[in-house]
Amino acid sequence: MLSSIVWTPDNTGRNLMQQPFTPLVHMPWVRWIDRTELPPVVIGVIAFLVFLPLYDFNSLAPRIPLQGAAFPPAFALALMFLLQLTRGASSDLRMLITEGKTDRKYLESLAPGSIAARVELVIGIAIGLERCYSQIRFTYDEVWSGLALLDAGAFAVCLSIILYTVVQVHLLTFCFRQVIVFRRVAKRFEVDLLAPELNNIISNPLIRFVLVGLLVMSFGLIIYQVVPYASLQRRVLAGSLFMTLIWIILILVSLMPLFILRSRITVAKAMELSIIRRALRGDKSNLKRSQFGERLEEFRPADLMIYEDRIKNIWEWPFEVHIRRLVIFGLLPPLTWVLAVAVEVIFETFLVS
Repeated sequence: MLSSIVWTPDNTGRNLMQQPFTPLVHMPWVRWIDRTELPPVVIGVIAFLVFLPLYDFNSLAPRIPLQGAAFPPAFALALMFLLQLTRGASSDLRMLITEGKTDRKYLESLAPGSIAARVELVIGIAIGLERCYSQIRFTYDEVWSGLALLDAGAFAVCLSIILYTVVQVHLLTFCFRQVIVFRRVAKRFEVDLLAPELNNIISNPLIRFVLVGLLVMSFGLIIYQVVPYASLQRRVLAGSLFMTLIWIILILVSLMPLFILRSRITVAKAMELSIIRRALRGDKSNLKRSQFGERLEEFRPADLMIYEDRIKNIWEWPFEVHIRRLVIFGLLPPLTWVLAVAVEVIFETFLVS
């Protein structure tokens, strides 16, 4: 079995331990969290609990200054989603490597280089500082003192804004990098009609990303309904619409590997069905090209017809294994609620206008 291992040397130069490869390998500010191997949900809850004492639960107004109460849970969610998506993608590729369907180099391509990781960090910090400045101007209406930032709550808000922005930049760049890697994998992927469940692995990132996006939209709509100020509601709505646009773009881009693999599955099915039908007519000259190989010679006509039906029933879109679970348990309930709340928000916005 192939495995993805990163050797971590200690100060004496000895190989201290083996650790699984992670796309966050060049991000020491996030990597240590990933290597705890705690579930992403647990890490998200812990990250939010750190800020929880700064909230006042007896009123809608948070005890956190700067009207930035949404940023600590946003940071916790972004961190949770980053870990979930990176771990899921690396697990998918490790499975394909184990089955001999792809190469280790594609798994390593999920991680940015050390220079790219630092560039993402700098960009995140710069945007986070700009967000902090905008939040301060919005709260204090240009009348504020730098001493206000010495308050524990204000410092916590600014810190959560910066951390959230850094994680957000890492998350967005990873999503685009993931699309590129899985597109390359789909082009070189060896289609296996005898084990079609392996084809569905290519669609795992898209399904995972759709569910994450629905959770983000749900969170944004909850914040919109909770915040007590109309001006803050407008900011939340504008930010949510921008994030929804990015989410839709990423979903459309993430469909590229599926289109590539679908065309390859279509060709593989057509070739296999042609071989089976020629064998039914007595022409067994091309049996070596079948995925069953020369074992088809042992098939009786009735067996060949059963095998033909099996090949016909294979989905060309590689997400058959996800479709029922996604629609019934994952997509339909939150999507119904999100659409209902979205319609209500849109009508309220137009009526107020």
